[in-house]
Amino acid sequence: MKFVVGVRDSFSAAHAIPGHKKCGRIHGHNFDVSVEVEGELKNGMVIDFFELKSILKEILEKFDHSILNETIENPTSENIALHIFQELKKRGLNVVRVRVSENTDKWAEIRI
Repeated sequence: MKFVVGVRDSFSAAHAIPGHKKCGRIHGHNFDVSVEVEGELKNGMVIDFFELKSILKEILEKFDHSILNETIENPTSENIALHIFQELKKRGLNVVRVRVSENTDKWAEIRI
């Protein structure tokens, strides 16, 4: 039996989307990020929430109060989600979902 667990965190950053009519100018967001990982129970849990949250915080630290274009060439919400997904996978996590929200009504999500 497999379970899915998740955590959320946020960061504030600026970005510009190359070639975009409106968003091509530098602007900022308070990004909200949620991630989910899947696995079997070990000692009653898939992963300790504190551990998962710490891993996510570590990944998001480099984004917080930065200009995302310095880290991601085309920092769309989709590419930010992909970057976070890849970083979580590098840490050996079985990631099944990453969602990056720019606002309450706009987000991009990777689902496996």
